[in-house]
Amino acid sequence: MPQPRIARNRAWFLILPAFAVLAIGGIAPILTAINYSLHDSFGGDRFIWVGLRWYEEMLREAEFWAALGRTLGFFAASLALQIALGIAVARKLYHVQLRPELLIPLLSLPLLTPWIVVGFLWRHMMQPEIGLFGTALTAAGLPPDLNDSATWAWAVILAMDVWHWTGIVVILCYAGYLSIPRAHFQAASIDGANAWQTFRHIELPRLRTVLIIAALIRMADGLMIYIEPFMVTRGGPHMATTFLSQDIIQTGLLEFNLGHAGASSVVYLLVVVPLAWALYRAMGRDR
Repeated sequence: MPQPRIARNRAWFLILPAFAVLAIGGIAPILTAINYSLHDSFGGDRFIWVGLRWYEEMLREAEFWAALGRTLGFFAASLALQIALGIAVARKLYHVQLRPELLIPLLSLPLLTPWIVVGFLWRHMMQPEIGLFGTALTAAGLPPDLNDSATWAWAVILAMDVWHWTGIVVILCYAGYLSIPRAHFQAASIDGANAWQTFRHIELPRLRTVLIIAALIRMADGLMIYIEPFMVTRGGPHMATTFLSQDIIQTGLLEFNLGHAGASSVVYLLVVVPLAWALYRAMGRDR
């Protein structure tokens, strides 16, 4: 005899606190940015409806597309370096057993460092006169010039981001390696598989999900990066390291052009959401 359906499911009330937090922390700021993007402001308290004028102006600006391109390029480069290093370190920890209970906490220490402190440390470490790396590079005939060389500026902020965040990729990849049965490696060895074949057909498929999770986590921070490169280069030289988040803050807070900053934020969101959705769907297909 079929069981009667429950007419009232009070369990839905349990998610109301989470929905309230999401509404206050996520939905309300988005609606505020959309509202600003459709108005022009005067004196901070007078708003005039302008429709899509800010979007039309912003999409015609070369500076916006340049800042967006630099942001996406930085995220792609830093993510590729972190995933490559994360897999390499986690693989070595798993196969060689290099005391992971000691090395993983050490690799996690940069994750605990505040963003502003990271930028401050790397700025001073690259000083040619007093910095640890700066003096060593100067002695080797390669003085780092963060004020005039875009190449040096990009190299330093990429190295800084890799140092700061590779630890989380190592932790996720090592957890993925622990889920692989040792019998798979024994079978591959009996079949005569070399190191690349073992990695390609046994290790990498088991790491797909954790790598997608790492990409999602890093995207949440990498695409909104602001404090660290600002502390190191102030967006220079010649706007070479001015990312879109810094451009939005400059326009909205310092120039008080809320309409332009709101339009940039909305377009930025429309770029980020499809990327996050694609990674989420890839993780679902992998499961």
